[in-house]
Amino acid sequence: MTWLYPLFLWALIALLIPIIIHLFNFRRYKKIAFTNLRFLKQINQQTKSGNQLKKYLILASRLLALTFLIFAFAQPIKLTNNKAINRSKQLISIIIDNSYSMNNTGAEGLFLEAAKNRARAIISNAKNSDEFQIITSDMNAALMHNSSKQTAMENIDQIKTGAGSHPLAQLILLQERLLNKSNDLKNAFIISDFQKNDPPVTGTPIDTAIQKTWIRLANNEAANICIDTCYLNAPILQIGETISLNVQVANYSPNEIQGLTIDLLIDNKPKGVASFDIQPFAKTSQTFNFILEEGGSHACVLKHAGDNMAFDDQLFFSLNLKTDYKVINIYDKKEQYINAVFNETKGFSYQGFSSGTVQFNTFNNASLICVEGSNNLSNGMADELKKYVTKGGNLFLFPQANIPFGSLQNIASAVGFTIDENPVTLNGKVASFDLEHPIFKNLFEKIPKQLDLPLVSRYFAINKPSSIALMKLNNGSSFLSNFKMDKGQVYLCSSPLNSEYTNFQNHAFFVPVLLKSAMLLQYESPLYFECGQTENIATGQPFTSERGITLQMDNNRYVTEVINMNGSLFLNTNGEIGQAGNYKALLSNTDSSLLELSFNTNRNESDTRTFSESELESLATENGSQLFSGSAEKLSAEYAAALKGTPLWKWCIIFVLFFLMIEILLIRFLKPHAKLST
Repeated sequence: MTWLYPLFLWALIALLIPIIIHLFNFRRYKKIAFTNLRFLKQINQQTKSGNQLKKYLILASRLLALTFLIFAFAQPIKLTNNKAINRSKQLISIIIDNSYSMNNTGAEGLFLEAAKNRARAIISNAKNSDEFQIITSDMNAALMHNSSKQTAMENIDQIKTGAGSHPLAQLILLQERLLNKSNDLKNAFIISDFQKNDPPVTGTPIDTAIQKTWIRLANNEAANICIDTCYLNAPILQIGETISLNVQVANYSPNEIQGLTIDLLIDNKPKGVASFDIQPFAKTSQTFNFILEEGGSHACVLKHAGDNMAFDDQLFFSLNLKTDYKVINIYDKKEQYINAVFNETKGFSYQGFSSGTVQFNTFNNASLICVEGSNNLSNGMADELKKYVTKGGNLFLFPQANIPFGSLQNIASAVGFTIDENPVTLNGKVASFDLEHPIFKNLFEKIPKQLDLPLVSRYFAINKPSSIALMKLNNGSSFLSNFKMDKGQVYLCSSPLNSEYTNFQNHAFFVPVLLKSAMLLQYESPLYFECGQTENIATGQPFTSERGITLQMDNNRYVTEVINMNGSLFLNTNGEIGQAGNYKALLSNTDSSLLELSFNTNRNESDTRTFSESELESLATENGSQLFSGSAEKLSAEYAAALKGTPLWKWCIIFVLFFLMIEILLIRFLKPHAKLST
């Protein structure tokens, strides 16, 4: 125990004054003798003895009352674990989980409000000289700076559930980094429901200079059905062709779900319904098949009836069907086969150049460049083709017949593959092809047992270690291969488009292979993005100007930063997208729609299972932290006791009143009785 104001104890010296007054009676008495008053003396002696006892008891009660009154002013404090009272300035950092799981309700109402009440309890018991940091799951920068007691309280009032939640481990590292910038005493708190899929473990050494406390909110683990994700089974979309969409749904509840209905809407029109049966705490998938009759951008949404957690009951995504693919063909003497594929195909614009007349500025925005057996492929041409591929283009190379290295030696050096000088005689055929590659995926409804495959008489051996063999010959060599180079794709055919080498150019495979190679990169961008993400967003569109782009959904408008990355248009939202939905990308000053972009909330919060108290206690101990579970009132009392000790002045006041009451009772009821004797 210690005293908050020990100087008041000097007032105990004043207790000598009543002691002196009581013990030494300075009044002088004059004796007057009466005759024959023996009986009166006996009465007087006994009365005097009783009065002396009464005076001593009253003196003791007054002294004790004054003593405890002085103690009350000195404010005795009972220390917790015999620790000294901290009188130094502190920097107190509080992580408040404001992720979507904090929208659940418990005995205290919304978990977020319960978390904010605990933060208020911590701040209200701190000293006025202390400083505070508030860190939220969405890393709101406006709250993280050091602030006063009053400002911290105001900041807490502004906190709402937000998108773009970061893992607890990342928040803890940020908290420690901010605290270590200060030389004050450091106190760190985490207030969360501590979900199992977001453990508060950083894997970094424990910083013993920071006193850490984890405050657990008891979550009722509400049952939740979540539309988890969706993806295209084939990345190439065409008007009038069947589109296959795979949808994954998760059941985060201990009960089996039967007959859950998921609806698909495209441009606010129903496009399909699927029924799901899901085991407890499991995921399952279904496929939606549909056809789009128009190109351009389409706003899509998957949804079910809804449950206690609404943020994951819908999944928004966008389908952008390009209808203006630009194809360039570089040939030697005449266009033989490639022009026949693209020249009359709807949605494709075709342009052919002989080897010596190529205009490099036409490479911009081309979906595919083919080299159809050029015998004049210079170093300058090879460098320009390399630049085109690295920016995200598709390059399809065919060697030239009867020319060493198939005339591909320069481009081979530029993009990084090797080709033999002379062709190999085979007289064989293509033996297999990669059905899982996007070029061939969903090409067949059913693969025939006796499939007609291209014949190959001669070919150039091409080697690229990182390439994928799309078609293999019966001797194991690659006939058609593909490899990624930076943002683009390179396709290599081992045989020239010449009947002396192969019949591939006349085969049924030839047309879909070329068409899909032109369309493939268009659909590498995601179907949707995450709310609050700070990474640049690939639009799949060419960069044309510095004009601003606004994302709009209903009354929500966000002005984005326009970025030119190697001729491709990227957008930076700075993590400001907070509401899930389908947004139109509008060109500034014109409000003309460029494309649709979709945003969804992170699904990490969908699994409501949390750590038990014993599991969390073990984790807290391993990470040098204390664990608290209880109400805001209990936290306030315990934190105040730990910070300031347990105040005992109220007990002192009670004792003052008690001894004053004793004094009153002594005066009122204690009367000495005289006994007469003969």
